This record gives sequence, structure tokens and C-alpha cells, in this order.
Amino acid sequence: ATLNALIHGESGTGKSWLGDSAPAPRLVLDSEGRSKYTPSTPKVSWDPKQGAPPAADGTWVTCVTSVPDADTMTLAFDWLRSGQHPFISVVVDSLMETQKRVIDVVSPGFSSLDQQNWGEVLRRVEKLVRGYRDLTLLPTNPTSVVVFLTGSRQVDGNGFNPMLQGQIRDLVAYFMDVVGYLYLAPREDGSYVRSLLIEKRPGFLAKDNTDRLVRNLGPVVENPDITQLYELLQTTQEAPA
Repeated sequence: ATLNALIHGESGTGKSWLGDSAPAPRLVLDSEGRSKYTPSTPKVSWDPKQGAPPAADGTWVTCVTSVPDADTMTLAFDWLRSGQHPFISVVVDSLMETQKRVIDVVSPGFSSLDQQNWGEVLRRVEKLVRGYRDLTLLPTNPTSVVVFLTGSRQVDGNGFNPMLQGQIRDLVAYFMDVVGYLYLAPREDGSYVRSLLIEKRPGFLAKDNTDRLVRNLGPVVENPDITQLYELLQTTQEAPA
């Protein structure tokens, strides 16, 4: 089994920490600078403009690539697609910032985007998302888990959808096995528990196309862990037709 997931949530809900729980060795494509705060250690840096990814020699569990521009995402993808890398997981943190990097290329200088520009942004971001997702489909590629993180925006005052601009906001869910909405659920004692909604609710973009996660864990997963979700997919069977 493989896992492709989109996780969205408001600022401060712990999306980067959840991405950090993907199976190691993991690659984090970090366009927001959050990886320095995540708990996994030791970490190593990789600049795809300078050469090949680091070997999995036991000295690190998380490889971080800073993403200042769209070219970095493309170069990293070229290495990943070649299969000449050790990464079981790839985490894009975040898809929202990645889209902004693409917009910078399509419409430099902070000029407004016309309809043709938005069409080009959609084409490039869709190609990028599908390309990274398809890494898990290549039989000779070590990557089994791809996770996209992004912010959330409130919808009509009673729900949350991914904070993406244009049509890609509606399309990206179709490319994923799982879409989860990450939030902090209040407890009776006044504390909060990090919770991941993985089943559709009115106003919320969430789904579990595997069906196995919802069947075994329910519609909301408390204290979610990407490795545990992936391992559950490895050990459970598909629902009978």
C-alpha cells in the first residue's frame, strides 16, 4: 500500500509536526522555514541545485530542502523521479507557498494575474502535484508516502477548505487518497487534542478513499501520526466489494 495525503488546517494546529511524523528517511520540501522547529533529529540539508541527495547512512532521519523558488521544486522532483534517493516519504510544506512560488514565475513583479495567467498557474501546480503523487506509483521508486500540507480558509462561517487560489483548490482533492482537516479539539478539562478529520462533513473538505482508515480509526483521528496511518494501510485489507 501507498499513501498520498493532503492535510489542511489553520495556523498553529501542528501541520509541520504532523508532516514530521511521516516514515523515515523523509524529505521535507520546506518553503516556510518550519522544519527547524519540528522534533525529529538528526536532520541534514540538501540543495538539489548542488547535487545528489544524501545517502541514508544512519546519521539522519529527516532531510530538509529549503524551497525559495519553483525551480527548486522541479529539480528536487527530477532527482526523486530518477529513484536515485533514499526517501520513503516526501513532505511538501506547504502547497500554499509552492503555489505562490509558481505565481512568482508566471507573473513576476507582483503584477495581477489575468485569466490566461491563472490558467498557466493551474497547469503548472496540477502537474507538480500529480508528479509528486505519482512517485508512489513507480515500482522502482523507494517513495511510498507523499504528504502535502497547506493552510485552511473558513467557508461560509461553518467549515474549512484548503487555502489555495483558483481551481486547484477544488482539483487537488481528486488526486489524493486521503484529505484531512487538522484542528485542535477542546477537552472538558480545558486542554486541546490535535485531531484529524478524514471523513466528509458539511463545509469541510475531508475524505478517505482507502476506506480502511475510517473503518479502523473512525472519522476523527486523535493525535494523528502519518507513519501509523501508513502502517495501518499496510496491515489491513480493502473492504469487500
